[in-house]
Amino acid sequence: MARSATLLFALAALALLAAPPAACASAEDPAPAPQDPAEEAAAREFEAAAAAAREAREKAVKAAEEATEAERKALRARRRSLEASVAAKEAELDRLRADGKKVEASVVEAELARLYQEMVQVAAKLAGGVRPGMPAGRARGAVVPGLPSHLTAGLPPLQPRTEAKPEAGAVEAALDWLARHQSPDGSFDCDGFSALCREGKCPGAGGPLFDPGVTGLAVLPFLGVGETHKTPKHGETVRNALKYLQGVQDAEGCFGPRTSNHFVYNHALGTLAMAEAYGLTSSPLFKESAQQGVDFALRCRNPYLAWRYGVRPQDNDTAVTGWMVMALRSAKTAGLEVDDQAFQGAIAWLDKVTEPGYGRVGYTARGNGPARPQELMDRFPADRSESLTAEGILARVLCGQGPENEWVQKGADLCLRCPPRWDAEAGTIDFYYWYFGTLAQFQVGGDRWKQWSEALGQALPPWQRGEDSGCARGSFDPVDPWGVDGGRVYATAINACTLEVRLRYGKAFGGK
Repeated sequence: MARSATLLFALAALALLAAPPAACASAEDPAPAPQDPAEEAAAREFEAAAAAAREAREKAVKAAEEATEAERKALRARRRSLEASVAAKEAELDRLRADGKKVEASVVEAELARLYQEMVQVAAKLAGGVRPGMPAGRARGAVVPGLPSHLTAGLPPLQPRTEAKPEAGAVEAALDWLARHQSPDGSFDCDGFSALCREGKCPGAGGPLFDPGVTGLAVLPFLGVGETHKTPKHGETVRNALKYLQGVQDAEGCFGPRTSNHFVYNHALGTLAMAEAYGLTSSPLFKESAQQGVDFALRCRNPYLAWRYGVRPQDNDTAVTGWMVMALRSAKTAGLEVDDQAFQGAIAWLDKVTEPGYGRVGYTARGNGPARPQELMDRFPADRSESLTAEGILARVLCGQGPENEWVQKGADLCLRCPPRWDAEAGTIDFYYWYFGTLAQFQVGGDRWKQWSEALGQALPPWQRGEDSGCARGSFDPVDPWGVDGGRVYATAINACTLEVRLRYGKAFGGK
C-alpha cells in the first residue's frame, strides 16, 4: 500500500508539472483583471476595419485582373481586325500595282503604313506582361543603369583579350567549362551550376525555368565537333545530357515539364539535340526519343501555319517557329519521319510577317521587332538587333528556299547594317541574334558571309573569359538580353554554337 501511495503521489506531481501554468496558479494569485469594455470595443472595431480593408483589397485586385483580361481580350480582337484589314489592303495594293495605278497605290501604301504602326503598338501592349519567373519590370522609358551585378560579381573587369584563342581553341575552352559544370543528373542547371565550381564560384546564375532547353543547347556544341556518347574525351558529358533529356520526356514526347507556356522552347531544343545525336550516330538509343519529340512538335503547330506557346495556340511567332524548323530539318536530315507541311506552314507564316520592301521579319506581326524581357527593354533597344530577321532567313533556307530567294537576300543585307558589335553601353550585345545571324549569313555565303564573319571575330572571341578568371575560364558572361534567364550556361553554350558554325553546318544549297 505504501508503495502504491508513493506511486500515486509521483504521478500526481508529474501531472501538476505537465499542466499549463494557469492550472498551477495558487488560490492566492490575483485573478486576471477584466478588460476595459472600451478597449474591447476598440479591438472589435479595429478587427472589423482590417477585415473590411482586406475585402476591399481583394475586390480591387479581382477588378484589376478582370479589367486587364478585358483589355487583353479587346487588344486580341483589335489585332485580328487589323490583320484582316492589312490582308485586304495588301490585296488591293497588289491589284492597283498590277493595273499601273501608281497614285491610288501610294494612298493605299500610306494606309498600310498606318495599319502596320498600329499593329506594332497592339503587339507591344499584348507582349508587355512580365514573363513567369521574372521580377516585376520597370516602366517603359525608365533608366536602366545596367544588368544585375550578380552576373559578373567576383570576376576581373571584363576587357577584350588581345590573345583571344582561334576559333577551334575558343570552342574547346567553352566545351571544357561546360563539361566542368554539368550536374550529376546530366542536366546543365541555369541557376545552380556554381555548385560544381572547384576554384571559386562562377557568377552569372540564370533562372530555373529553362534547364531542359539549355541542356539541349549545351549538348549541341559537343555534337558539333563530333563528340558522341562513345567518344573518349567528352563522351560521358554527351551521354549524361542525353539521358537527362530522355528522363524528362513525357508520354506524349514533350521534353521538360509544362509548368510555363514557354515550355515549347525547352521542347524545341530538346528535340534538336536528340535529332542531331541520332543523325550523328544512327544509334537506336536515340531514335525513338527523337521521333517522339518530332511528333509532339508537329502536334504543337497551328494548322497551316506555325508555332507559338503551347499546343495549337492559334497565334504564332517567329522565335519559336525558327527553333522548331531547325529541330524538324535536323530530324528529316537524320532520316526521321517529318510532315513536310510543317515547312510549308513556316514559309506561309514568314511571308505574313516579312516587310516586302526591305525584308525585315516581325515577331508576331509585320513591323514589330524582337522581344525583350520587360525590365531590360531600355537596356537593349529592339531596334539594335535583327534577330528575327536572321532567324527568318535561316528558317526559309532550311524550309527549302535557297540563298537566291528575294527575302533571304533582302534580310541578309538588312542584317549587315546591324553587324555584331560588343558595346555594353549602346545595348548591342545580343548572343541570340549573333547565333542566328551567323547561321544565316553562312548559308547565304559570298561577300555577305565574309563581312559578317569579320565583324563577329572582333565582337565575340576577345570577350571570352581567360585564365585570369579562374573557374570561369572559357565561359562568356551572360550580358545579353537573355542572360538573366539562361545565365552563364546559356551564354557559353550559344556562343560555342556560334563559333563553330563552320564546323557544325554544311551549306544547305552549296553556297560559296
